[in-house]
Amino acid sequence: MAGIDYDHGMQVTDHVDIEGRAAATLAVSAAAAQTSTLDEGVYDIWCDVDVYVKVGATANDVTTATGYLIRADSTVAVLVRRGSRIGAIAGGAGTLSYHVVR
Repeated sequence: MAGIDYDHGMQVTDHVDIEGRAAATLAVSAAAAQTSTLDEGVYDIWCDVDVYVKVGATANDVTTATGYLIRADSTVAVLVRRGSRIGAIAGGAGTLSYHVVR
């Protein structure tokens, strides 16, 4: 069961649960892009360039004015609700990576 440390018999609150879950990527550029619909969960998101992100049922309408800025080589945990997508736009070409962790 997630959240239980059976070796020490205590609740663990600052963990990631990546067993059986693979990271995925999204090519980003000056044109907005979005993932396919995602399962609900907390996702770590990082990118090799500065990127603006949005989470929603439709996320490819993100702009540099409306998106949340994630600086290059930084990781941010984001809640994605069932059926939502991650949208992203950047000033140049890059790769956004995302991995469900809870």
